[in-house]
Amino acid sequence: MNQIIENKINELTKKERYVIDYIFSNSYFVRSNEFGSTISNFKETISFDNHASKNYIYFVFGFISILMGLRSFEDTFSLKIFVASLVLLVLIYIYYQFKKKEFININEIGIKIKTDFFAWNQIYDFGFTIIPQTKTSLYVLEIFKNDVSRISYKLHGFNNPEEIIKTMNFFRNRYNSNRNHS
Repeated sequence: MNQIIENKINELTKKERYVIDYIFSNSYFVRSNEFGSTISNFKETISFDNHASKNYIYFVFGFISILMGLRSFEDTFSLKIFVASLVLLVLIYIYYQFKKKEFININEIGIKIKTDFFAWNQIYDFGFTIIPQTKTSLYVLEIFKNDVSRISYKLHGFNNPEEIIKTMNFFRNRYNSNRNHS
């Protein structure tokens, strides 16, 4: 155990159960060992991307468009809403076509985030800094390396960030198990 890294981790704000934290929604750090280490579908490499939420957006705007389209036979205002929602749906589609897709790839060798690669033997520990916001929370993946450095990645647009940590835990455990058996 590296005491310098442990001190850095312990300096991060933890989630408290005080009323003031619920009112002000302060950010806090959650260490990797507070998450599980299971995955639903095993593959050699598991990938996450920041475009997963687009299907939800397509569904919502598509549903609204269909409803307004059905009402547009009776009402000109509904026809305008229908056309506007179709235009908005097309604009969202175009936006996602040109938005830079970011990947997190995790396997038994290590983790690749965007273009950065970290082998499991370089990583001391990891976790999330969770920043509560109005409707959802922003997750920042914190990686503490053995060389005492800390790297942070905002996971904006990634669905279910807890699955990323669970997958990282799973593959880190496999790496440690294979290393101990060698």
